[in-house]
Amino acid sequence: MYFIRTLSILSFISSAYATPSNLTRSNGVSWGSCEMNGTLPVQCGNLTVPLDYTSNKSDETLNLQLLKVPSLHTPKKGSILFNFGGPGVAARPSLASKAKVLQILTGGYYDLIAHDPRGTANTLTFSCFEDAESRLANLTYYRFNEYAARSEKMPLGRQWSAASLFAESCHKYKDSKDKGELISTAFAARDLMQIVDAVEDDGLLRYWGLSYGTVLGSTVAAMFPDRIDRIIIDGVMNPHQYYHSYDVEMWSDTDMVFSNFLKQCLKSPDRCALAHHNATAAGLEKSLYSLFDDMKYNPIAFDSMLIDHSVVKGTIRSALNNPSLWPTLSLALESLLAGNVTGFLATQASLAPKYGSDGLAEPLFGIPCSEKRTGKHTLKEVMPALTALDDKSKLLGQAGAAVAMTCSQWKFDAKERYTGDFNVKTKHPMLVIGNTYDPATPIQSARNITASFEGSVLLEHGGYGHCSQQHGSVCTGKAIQAYFTNGTLPRPGTVCETSYPPFANKTWNDVLPAILT
Repeated sequence: MYFIRTLSILSFISSAYATPSNLTRSNGVSWGSCEMNGTLPVQCGNLTVPLDYTSNKSDETLNLQLLKVPSLHTPKKGSILFNFGGPGVAARPSLASKAKVLQILTGGYYDLIAHDPRGTANTLTFSCFEDAESRLANLTYYRFNEYAARSEKMPLGRQWSAASLFAESCHKYKDSKDKGELISTAFAARDLMQIVDAVEDDGLLRYWGLSYGTVLGSTVAAMFPDRIDRIIIDGVMNPHQYYHSYDVEMWSDTDMVFSNFLKQCLKSPDRCALAHHNATAAGLEKSLYSLFDDMKYNPIAFDSMLIDHSVVKGTIRSALNNPSLWPTLSLALESLLAGNVTGFLATQASLAPKYGSDGLAEPLFGIPCSEKRTGKHTLKEVMPALTALDDKSKLLGQAGAAVAMTCSQWKFDAKERYTGDFNVKTKHPMLVIGNTYDPATPIQSARNITASFEGSVLLEHGGYGHCSQQHGSVCTGKAIQAYFTNGTLPRPGTVCETSYPPFANKTWNDVLPAILT
């Protein structure tokens, strides 16, 4: 349990993290036509913000590219800002693609706004390589997507040395070092408030952050508690571990979700290729883990490709996040069990893009590594964390090793790193959402942060996938709508069941009519 601070300390926190007086407040945004396709009409705009919030002398600026989905109804209540995670996910295309669902869930009285955060897309793009070809070649060589257990000293040692090479490459490449000092979560929080200054008359933030967006949301709420009107953090990453430790807690529910994926499979035999031959969930799980172990030591060589357990686990990791992909995942795994490598590759390609091909790889390291402080710098010192990752998840815990190893050897620091805690009372209480079956951000993390922010309430979304947006629920939709429309929080202890099973051929769009009634 985290202790609640007094209002006098809150006043100190607010003033301590205020924007330096020498930096100009934002002017308004001019919105115009936008070429980006969306599920609703969208507009684009630009906003100039300080490049370095810690500099008293520099007049260098940064251009933020914004996308807006205009409100559906009048009178407009303001704007809601979004961050869809990563770190490193471009937010504008995510908002455009989800606009219809998000406008209804937020009540339709708000403009919805997103910008591509520092280090991502075209905003101070963080890269450690000169071009896409060298990036893909190096990341493939480093094998950051390799799943090595703590007992396997050779691959762990190789991974540690590869992480050292990568950290050194990012440090030597001047462009990445110059930018890498300016892409911290604290700077991203200040950018949010610059946008607020430009688009809101009341100077208050309304925000919805998912996955890493919950670290950003927790940080901006702690830095500017008296400027928070409405804030949802959804699919919570533990911000204490994010800044001060290794992200071990995030794998707490992964194995449980995989087990339930197989149980739900058997309940939907017409949608799940694994549901056959009188299979049981326990039997399927045993067969799959045996297959993974066999592929670790006997990779499949096929058509100039090497398919090992890391390839398969990476595919599972990606697909578990989204139940709409579960029928395809079941087909991929069934193909492997049947020895049908061609069938596996045909389905796997749609589940897991090649490592680094989406531009996510370097921000995924550069943003947290510039601000994570663990005090560990050798492989021996990091080994307890690698052991903890193994213990948390037999299936995917080893995926956390790459960030742990790289951040322990990172060569430069963010110019501003949030150093406070999260024992804060915001102007209006926060709504925290955690999925019962989230493979990447367990509900335990949501409970922890709810205990930290005074007055916040946890809504348990009884669905599958990563964050509430992967599995539709009328109950959750109405709770989100009520919160943004009139500030109403659900009762503590509320659990919202989903409106359809995970293998159903349905999405949030199918529950929108019921939310509108």
